[in-house]
Amino acid sequence: MIHHIAIGTENPQILAEFYLKIPGTNLSKKFFYESGKLRSVWIECGSLLLMFETGKKEAPKALVLGLEGEIESWKIFLESTAIVQKTDFTYYFLDPDGNRLGLSTYPKNIRDILESG
Repeated sequence: MIHHIAIGTENPQILAEFYLKIPGTNLSKKFFYESGKLRSVWIECGSLLLMFETGKKEAPKALVLGLEGEIESWKIFLESTAIVQKTDFTYYFLDPDGNRLGLSTYPKNIRDILESG
């Protein structure tokens, strides 16, 4: 089981603010350098921790989330986010650093779930 994913960024606070808008995420911890400058922000995403670490921009090719929680919350989030690609099962969008994220409903068709009603 994956414990955490570390993502390098020039501004962990901006990334954390974006990810905290994703339904089901919660702030876990913030870490600071001795100077007081923010070093990292940890976000709980289910049982997984996302760690936004100060440094060079580095991330996985895509971080794809499963649909959990209230569907209406996801609809609201996706309406406020530019969708860059749609497949039968996944909607892809970008975080403020340009990292690719997705919301997947595999094996069910995502349009049937999110665009109905």
